[in-house]
Amino acid sequence: MLPADYFTSLPLAERLYRQQPDLAGRIYSRPVLEFLRDGVVIFPQVLDPELLDRMDRDLEALPALARTSLLHGMIGIDGKAEHYDARVLRNLSLLGITDLREAGPGLKLNDLHGYFEAARSLAFADPIIHFLDELFGSSPGLIQTLTFWKSSEQSLHQDFSYVHHHSRLGHLAAAWIPLEDISDQAGPLVYYKGSHLLASDQFYDWGVGGILASRDSDPVTVAGYGPYLEALIEAQGWRPTIYLPRRGDVLIWHGALIHGGTPMGDPALTRRSYVCHYTAAAGHKALARHRVGDGYDFTEPPSLPETMRPRSLPSRLVAAAGRRLKGLMAAEATHG
Repeated sequence: MLPADYFTSLPLAERLYRQQPDLAGRIYSRPVLEFLRDGVVIFPQVLDPELLDRMDRDLEALPALARTSLLHGMIGIDGKAEHYDARVLRNLSLLGITDLREAGPGLKLNDLHGYFEAARSLAFADPIIHFLDELFGSSPGLIQTLTFWKSSEQSLHQDFSYVHHHSRLGHLAAAWIPLEDISDQAGPLVYYKGSHLLASDQFYDWGVGGILASRDSDPVTVAGYGPYLEALIEAQGWRPTIYLPRRGDVLIWHGALIHGGTPMGDPALTRRSYVCHYTAAAGHKALARHRVGDGYDFTEPPSLPETMRPRSLPSRLVAAAGRRLKGLMAAEATHG
């Protein structure tokens, strides 16, 4: 994807803000306008404490579940290279980590909302969904969630370069939800206000003018991304903001906002947090298989009668064995 394609994929709200800011100011709410200006908006103390308590209980149970349950042990892992050998929770022991809470910074647990109702409800909390509905001009769809025990210590980056499993690249935002009060020594989030309003010549070139990172990207190109962002920040005069939220707050950032995780001042401190990435529902990858032209077809395929359904070889063998056993039992009864 090229910069021109990115601009045409932006939500109407952002295109209008870029071209006719006065008109946008008469249409959209204060939080949306703040988001369009800064690339970030904060909603203090808007999350239900009881819901956060439920999330806490699920997370407290997770270390034990990782050791005893295949289902929960299969939750994916992402993060720093040293975690890649595990990839799933139940394999952390291969790295000598018997409790995921003991892992160092950078450990991310993928998509807990698929396992725990509290995580699912938190991702769809009303303040988040109402804001994104106005921003996108349609209902939001959840792309993925990431759960952290400690700081990511992730270098500066922009989400759109890596999160591009949706059809409208510019329709991307993330909610950062603290699960506890965050200390300035715990490696808090850092971001640069205004860094989302890129000009066409300010995108990093991942190859042939493309703006998306790839698993096949040249190592030299990958290594140049961080220094490029640092030089861009310096040239534009963007200043860092450190986010020190309280439990119950929500921060929502733009998919192009430059942000990262700062180094931990105290390695013993946790920075429990929950990050959710969203796009417009119409551009979500799960809807692609239902799309027909400009519409969607949710018709379920008709099911064949049981007697007409093809069965695999193992199922045929099991059925044959069952008939044979039934016959032998009948013969035994007759002989008796």
